Amino acid sequence: MLPYVFSVSLVLIAWLAVVTLNETRGLLRCDRFPNDVVKWIAYVWLGAFMLLLATLVTGAARHPATTKQLASTPFYQVFALHALLVIFLLGWWLMTNRPPLREFLNIRHERPAEVVAIGVSVGVGGWIVTLMLALLIALILRFAGALDEQAQPPAMIGFMAAMPLWKKALIVLSAMTIEEAFFRSFLQKRIGLIASTLLFALAHFTYGNPLLLIGVAIISLIIGFTFYRTKNVLPGVIAHGVFDAVQLFIIVPIAYRMIGAGA
Repeated sequence: MLPYVFSVSLVLIAWLAVVTLNETRGLLRCDRFPNDVVKWIAYVWLGAFMLLLATLVTGAARHPATTKQLASTPFYQVFALHALLVIFLLGWWLMTNRPPLREFLNIRHERPAEVVAIGVSVGVGGWIVTLMLALLIALILRFAGALDEQAQPPAMIGFMAAMPLWKKALIVLSAMTIEEAFFRSFLQKRIGLIASTLLFALAHFTYGNPLLLIGVAIISLIIGFTFYRTKNVLPGVIAHGVFDAVQLFIIVPIAYRMIGAGA
């Protein structure tokens, strides 16, 4: 019960901070609420969503799915969190007077070749930087005795490693579009790079592996900085897709086979 109390308390503090900062400093100045009634409905919508998300993530982190449970899980349930993000964004878009989607999601495609080049470069370069920093941090933590060398990867990793290619492709496509739309186009534009990166990492807390969380935080910072510089979500979408594709199609299967071979 204590983890739930802690996570809900943090969410309430964060929600109050958002409401207070918007009322005093215009934190959500990019949003155009038609009137004060709709604005307060949006506040409630945001608070309810934050509480639901915190509860789901805390529950999944406390009781990670086992290999047996995952084997009987319908494939569509993998997208449950993404579906919640889409529902929230849709509700917020409606309450802010339905702005053009290009404006709401920060979509700019005037120079498609440049957008693709930036996205691929950030995805490949970000993967290399993330890998190097994650390994360095792992060595430091192990030297300090803060990391268990025998830690096993979560069951979800093995579950994804065994998926057919088309399922992996759908997961990558869903993550690169929906997560970037929420964490970059929505969150970062309103609360900044560091706070959105922290929330991005916490949303992946269900992995339970500290190295994976470190890697998630690093690549989020890199993609978030790209969004900050370009004011365009598309390079981040491509970079996210490249990063996840490398992980899901190459790194995860190889690493899992190595672990299995060594067991």
